[in-house]
Amino acid sequence: MASRFSQQFKTQIVELFRQGGRTFKDIAEEFDLSATTVANWVREDANAQGKLLSETVPGDRSRDDKAEIADLKRQLRQREEELEILGKALAFFARRRDQ
Repeated sequence: MASRFSQQFKTQIVELFRQGGRTFKDIAEEFDLSATTVANWVREDANAQGKLLSETVPGDRSRDDKAEIADLKRQLRQREEELEILGKALAFFARRRDQ
């Protein structure tokens, strides 16, 4: 059964997050909530104000995001290369088996 929390309580939790320095998990543990619940409340509040969630997160995370995106692109290129090599190997062995 889901617990019901007052709008005032939710607003206070969202404000704690927006003050910065604390993660969803930190706040959730302090108030005996799940981190997902806190994240959902922050997202709902951001949507109600017409903002993106990234606009509500304190601090400059764009540098971290860019680094992560660059790393993911590098990993994707590596996997594409591996897939191409495996495809060529498969074709080689298929031709060899047919001979």
